[in-house]
Amino acid sequence: MPIVETLSAAFEPWATMYGESTALSVALTFAHLGSMMVGGGLAIAADRTVLRAGMVEDSTARVALAGALADVHRPVVIALVVSAVSGGLQLAADVETFVGSKVMWVKVGLLVLLAVNGALMLRDERAVHRTAGAGRAFGKLRIRAVASLVLWLAITLAGVGLMQG
Repeated sequence: MPIVETLSAAFEPWATMYGESTALSVALTFAHLGSMMVGGGLAIAADRTVLRAGMVEDSTARVALAGALADVHRPVVIALVVSAVSGGLQLAADVETFVGSKVMWVKVGLLVLLAVNGALMLRDERAVHRTAGAGRAFGKLRIRAVASLVLWLAITLAGVGLMQG
C-alpha cells in the first residue's frame, strides 16, 4: 500500500519520539482512556436518567430532564474531541499496524455512529421541549439513549480489541 508507506514515512519523526518517550506514551494513553471514561461516564449517566424518566408519565419532568441533558453535551463533546485527537496521535505513531486493523476501522465506524446518534439526541431533546414532553418525542429520546449506551460499550470493546491485536 503506497499510501500507508507514505503516511508512515511522514509520521516517522512522531513515531520515533512517541516510541522513545515513556512519559509521552503514558500521557497520550491517559488522555485517550481518561477522556473516554469522562465522556462515556457522563453520557451513560445521562442515558440512564433518560431511561428512568421514561417510566414516569410526568411531561413537565421530562421537559426539565431534556433541559438538564444540555449541560452534559459540552463536556461529552470535549471528551470525544480529546479522545479522537489522542487516538489519532496513537495511530500516527504506528500507521502500518493500525491502518490495516479491521478492529480499528470498526472502532472509527462506531465513533461516527456515536456522533450521529448524539446529533439525533440533540434534535430529539429539542422535540421534547417543543412538544412539552409528549410521549412520542420522549420515546425517540429513549431510543437514542439505548443506542448511546450500546455504542459507548461497543467502542470500549473495540478499544480492548485493539490493545490485544
